[in-house]
Amino acid sequence: MIRDTSRLVAEQFTAAFGAPPEGVWSAPGRVSLMGDHTDIEDGLTLSHATERRSAAAVSRRSDGTIRVRTDLAGDVIETSLEALVPPADHNWYDYPLGVVWAALEHIALFNGELVEGDETAPLTPTGLDIFLTTDLPIGGGLASSASICAAVSLALNDLWEFGLEPERLARLGYRVENAYVGASAGLADHIACLTAAAGKDVFYDARGNDVTLLDAPPLAELGLTQLLVSSGEHHRNWERIVADRHESCDRVARALGYQFLREAKLEEIEQAPGLDDVDRRRAAYVSSEIQRVLDLARVLRSEGAAHTGPLFTESQRALRDDFGASTQRIDLITELAAASGALGARMTGSGFGGSVFVLIPSDRVDELRANLTEAFREYGWDGLEIVETSSAAGPRRDA
Repeated sequence: MIRDTSRLVAEQFTAAFGAPPEGVWSAPGRVSLMGDHTDIEDGLTLSHATERRSAAAVSRRSDGTIRVRTDLAGDVIETSLEALVPPADHNWYDYPLGVVWAALEHIALFNGELVEGDETAPLTPTGLDIFLTTDLPIGGGLASSASICAAVSLALNDLWEFGLEPERLARLGYRVENAYVGASAGLADHIACLTAAAGKDVFYDARGNDVTLLDAPPLAELGLTQLLVSSGEHHRNWERIVADRHESCDRVARALGYQFLREAKLEEIEQAPGLDDVDRRRAAYVSSEIQRVLDLARVLRSEGAAHTGPLFTESQRALRDDFGASTQRIDLITELAAASGALGARMTGSGFGGSVFVLIPSDRVDELRANLTEAFREYGWDGLEIVETSSAAGPRRDA
């Protein structure tokens, strides 16, 4: 069940802090249709917003104290602006605190560029009370961390009067992931959570940090349904298994004389002498996936969603065989999807668990649901969830 997260955080904020919040901000999660792990190599991605959202109720304080609460854990988090430093160990509150830390960096840079006589007023941080929640599964491949960062970033953009555009706000979340939490991640999740819109797909080109909103296909008219299937397995962005693959791609780019794999042709990667075989496969996935994003956008525009299935199938094969990001559960879900009549299926997000995106004729959904339920029962697995998805609403201020 999808909750009214914005109403929830407003009510819980009042209960926790004794007064209503100054405002409530929310942001969706992200369904990656194509292009996972390509943004770190200056590549392309295509995605849309989920119906599930993260929300933050926030008020400024007159001192430098930061208090963070959530209904998802019993922790009572209290610190100060001066005490914020990247943590050695990780927890859920790293993301809201990390946004504040990244926002303080922005303030320092902004104020440092002001000159005497400048009419622009310096930015001034304040203490904060924050109550947040999310309906996104943590580690479920749907950008829960980016969604939380986006909701808190929107709040600070208003309350601390930054006036930043969504693409600039996304860089706060990027700093949180890479510098505060220590994950190996690109901008695509943060861009999508902050630029998405209902009925639109987000085409993102990391090379120029360019965002294009494309009309989502009329799936109902075509008798098609998009599903998200939760594998019941969860990953964490800071895990070494993700960084290992990104480092493989960096090594190949450097060996070929490029800054990013976006500049390399697939044939160069496949034929270059002296590359480690594992590194070559990781890089080949990224190069071929960048082309598949272009192909997917072209097919959606020229031929329609009913013709996209082979691209999803090939993307999943490459994620499994070349990038090594699949799992037994994800493999089973994609195989059963194909056997149940799906046009295509692939993992969405970083992989190593999480969720699977399935494009399937609407009259075959019940068959797939029954097959997956039976298979999970036979394997003794739990955590299966199957929900319909579509291009949902983007970020907003709700109160």
